[in-house]
Amino acid sequence: MKTRISSMAVVAGLLLITTLGPAGVASGADAPYLPGITSNDPNPDGCVSCHKGEMLLKNKLAALDHRSIEGKVSVIPNDCKSCHNDEQGLDSIGAIAHSMHYAAGSKSDFVSKHQGSCLNCHQISTGDGNVTVKSGKKNW
Repeated sequence: MKTRISSMAVVAGLLLITTLGPAGVASGADAPYLPGITSNDPNPDGCVSCHKGEMLLKNKLAALDHRSIEGKVSVIPNDCKSCHNDEQGLDSIGAIAHSMHYAAGSKSDFVSKHQGSCLNCHQISTGDGNVTVKSGKKNW
């Protein structure tokens, strides 16, 4: 399940153009880390693929004193947008996820352990450059 993010299509297209070789495919030691493009995708369902065990989102939300999402959210992060939007007066789920993953810069676990690749959370169609956010069923 994916949500379209058309505003990132141009950036993603430029990313592909600058990282892929003349034949359109990077390989070997020169291949950049682009999950789902230059390597297998270890996080096909985005948040729920990565956030397991001690990193389970349920635990992260509890540590933030987040209100209960039981019965309201079944697909993460798609369903989170029902509250996290301008109409509800809450920060967007994109702004929250980006700040949580990149706030510490190179010291961030996301950067140091997962190479900080946008494609851990986002997916790009190599055919048309369409960028989407990966989503998956709640894993608790």
